[in-house]
Amino acid sequence: MNKSVAHYISELLFLHDCVIVPEFGGFVGNRKSAQLNKTTGALTPPSKQILFNPHLKTNDGLLSSHIANQELISQEIALNNVLDFSTEKNNKLNTSKVLRLDKVGLFTLGKEGNVIFLQDSSTNYSLDAFGMKATYNKTVTRKTETEKQVEATVQTIRTKSRNPKALLRAAAVIIPLVALSYLSISQQERINNVYTQMATLNPFTTTETITEVVEVITEKDLIIEVAPEIIETPIIEEVETPVFTEQKTYYIIAGAFSEQKNANKMLNKLNRWNYNAEIVEGGNLLRVSYDSFTNREDAVLALNKIKQENSDAWLLTK
Repeated sequence: MNKSVAHYISELLFLHDCVIVPEFGGFVGNRKSAQLNKTTGALTPPSKQILFNPHLKTNDGLLSSHIANQELISQEIALNNVLDFSTEKNNKLNTSKVLRLDKVGLFTLGKEGNVIFLQDSSTNYSLDAFGMKATYNKTVTRKTETEKQVEATVQTIRTKSRNPKALLRAAAVIIPLVALSYLSISQQERINNVYTQMATLNPFTTTETITEVVEVITEKDLIIEVAPEIIETPIIEEVETPVFTEQKTYYIIAGAFSEQKNANKMLNKLNRWNYNAEIVEGGNLLRVSYDSFTNREDAVLALNKIKQENSDAWLLTK
């Protein structure tokens, strides 16, 4: 054939919610709507989650018919190619415990003989999301009216004039605005404190009187000049684009120890065996890893190889 059976399976997953590979298993699509992560602001497009059911092995003719049409061959020849594919992949999975189908996903064989399937995250089989990628919301911060007035006033002031009258005019404008801004922020907090004290019904509770102190800068410290009039400025929007650095790391753990010296012994042992070993701290134990990965599929492949030597090795995600 010009193209592999795995390629035609991938093509059909775009068009159908169930694709059965005779004598191998069936792929079932589960449609998911667009989702918004309120923590990170990430908006992911619609997607199709692919699940694998090893018990769906009865031929429904969908895959063989598609291959026959694309390859211009008979249904019988197409079905034989599919059955040969299933035999080959079943043997490989039983022998190496790991099997990868390009653009479909990764298969691993568990201790009890159960098949574990991990979908290929690089392919979105939802046609509703064709060409769409994850986007991020932008946080818009608007300035309050008081902040805009203070900013407009300050922008008209220059530190060049030695005119005392100008200093007084500037103080007369700026001090009330600053005081109002501070009072508006702390007013609610003071009210809450008063109500809290009243709620206790304690006659010995006293209420503090808060005195606002505004420091006036002398002429020697600051020389300013006020423009004859204040020009109202348009609304200024500050846009902050969130930066996301969170990335999962997958560690293949060789052992966990409560004492540092035992962890160091295991670390030195793995380094002598040319592993990129390190100590992963967390909780009350010191975990020693063979290696670490940023891709889950690579970590699973390495874990299955290591399990041939150390069956107690396991995968830690942080």
